[in-house]
Amino acid sequence: MLPGCTLEGDELFNEGDEMIPHITDMTLEQFSDWLAPIVNCGIFASRENLIALLAEDAPHEELEEEFREFFNGYYVLAVDLEEYEEAVLGIIEGNEAFVHLKHRVSTVEAQRKSSPLGREARRMGLSVHGDLVPEIKVAELSSNDFRKLMHALGNWQIFVSRERLVKLMETEHSVEMKARLCAEFYEFFVCYLELELFLENYDYDPDEGLELRPEFIEKLEREEEYIRSGGKMYTLEEVAEELGIELKCMN
Repeated sequence: MLPGCTLEGDELFNEGDEMIPHITDMTLEQFSDWLAPIVNCGIFASRENLIALLAEDAPHEELEEEFREFFNGYYVLAVDLEEYEEAVLGIIEGNEAFVHLKHRVSTVEAQRKSSPLGREARRMGLSVHGDLVPEIKVAELSSNDFRKLMHALGNWQIFVSRERLVKLMETEHSVEMKARLCAEFYEFFVCYLELELFLENYDYDPDEGLELRPEFIEKLEREEEYIRSGGKMYTLEEVAEELGIELKCMN
């Protein structure tokens, strides 16, 4: 078995009110169950739609709409993976078996210009003071340049790695499969970091230009009534001030 790929044991750690196995202590069954929603995240279905739209030379508006779904899927994937970054990178760093991944991680870390909080804010169309402000506004790209971006994203290595993960998860369980599944997940994770780095240069707000849904307006009205009746709501700015963070809109 490859170093850093032991998935046996029952030791758990607290995450909020839930007890979740540490990634290196999961059994094979636990690891596969944990991976299932990740490899079935919306970004992967959206990528297939993007590829199909590009192949049929679909109108720009259809590509824009699908890219919004793609980006939202990327956001969900990032939320699922980012809390495990320290643990995964520690395993890669500590094992010579993953020296090829270690080099790629070093390249990502050397080129990153944003903080973890900055990357999280960017996914929501915001930025953290002092962090990189993306140079390229997706909304201002020409139709040709936008298609080139879609082609680049659609052919990202993470999608190839995801297919290998899925096949391994469907393979009969064995000691060898444990090692291969674990090693492929580390490859997948590094591909995700490289995708995150690439998108760091792009200014994009998936909610820009969207109309408010009736149910969301109704929720806002309920919250407004709550405030009028004496309730207290906190703005994003107030939360940022409490945490000592300076936010600014990128659009």
